[in-house]
Amino acid sequence: MEANKYREGLESVSRTLLNQSQAMKNMAEQYRESTFAQEQMAISLSILQRSVKEQGKIVMCGVGKSHKVGNKLVATMNSLSIQAVLLHPSEALHGDLGIVRDGDVLVFITASGNTPELLQLLPHVPSSVPVVLITCSKTSKLSSHPQVKSLMYAELPAHLSEDSIHGIPAPTVSTTLSLALADAAILALSELIEADVHKRRKEFSMKHPGGSIGAGLSHLNDNFRSAETDSLAQGKCFSSQVSSSSLLSLTQIQKSVTNNGSVSNSGSLDSDDEPAIEKNALQNSKQPPNSWSIDSTWTKTITMNQINPTDMSELCFLKYLTLYDYLVLEKEDGLKSVVRCNMLKALYKAEFENFTGSRTWESFLLLLKDYFI
Repeated sequence: MEANKYREGLESVSRTLLNQSQAMKNMAEQYRESTFAQEQMAISLSILQRSVKEQGKIVMCGVGKSHKVGNKLVATMNSLSIQAVLLHPSEALHGDLGIVRDGDVLVFITASGNTPELLQLLPHVPSSVPVVLITCSKTSKLSSHPQVKSLMYAELPAHLSEDSIHGIPAPTVSTTLSLALADAAILALSELIEADVHKRRKEFSMKHPGGSIGAGLSHLNDNFRSAETDSLAQGKCFSSQVSSSSLLSLTQIQKSVTNNGSVSNSGSLDSDDEPAIEKNALQNSKQPPNSWSIDSTWTKTITMNQINPTDMSELCFLKYLTLYDYLVLEKEDGLKSVVRCNMLKALYKAEFENFTGSRTWESFLLLLKDYFI
């Protein structure tokens, strides 16, 4: 009933998505077949790479929706350690042009290539600063300007334009193409700057420590490692999440997960290693130690059968080490082992980052099983 009521709206959504996908497919084919698009992109990438090499920055500039696209692109570049800033052309004419220096690259974003504010700004851009144009128009006032050195050309056929689809030229398909093409160029630029994917991942982890992305890459983040090392040196339990759970001792966790007090301590720390602050927290607690319950936000329980490539990928394992303080293993005989995730991080680092031989994920899982036994 509700679907029938909005049938025309649903058809419009479907039509828009179909046209968006066709426009994207057309652009992908364009960069496989069009010599013009390929050559212009190659020039653009060389200009951007030269600027980065010379310690310059990339200045994104656009009006309206293009300005908002530029904002997203700046965020992406900064996360990839490519210095970038956002400039509004109107504000540039009132003093913000001072942000542009020799060695920088100015990137204009304009679907039509005829944006008045960009045309007004261009005569005031230092002649030493090259301009790259992200556009859906091969021929325009900006594309023919001598200071525009190259195009990132996102071809948009007339029958796929917003006006043709909906009768209103609201920037939608054009902004999708511009954003997708610029994202692809930025990723290519980052690969040209640093070919080693491991180094790129490490650098990205340093610039993106937050959220699930940061959690998944925290094993590469030297800042996380430094914090962990400092915390361990001070006798504190390191956690990627700040909470009162870090005050609980390993002995307390063992008591919490035990069945009739039967817990194996393989691979774990002795109670003598517990920081004094943890012991004091337990002694001052209003609840008896054996009444504490496991908080799923800082412990992760797995079974021996889950330690296999199908149920535990490398990414899954690293997320466990990042998000939790302790890993609890339920054995087939009913006993449970509790291990600090910091110890497993050290094991992973020794086996993969410092190991000079050949180590596969499958062989590491076999080692992990032996570690718990």
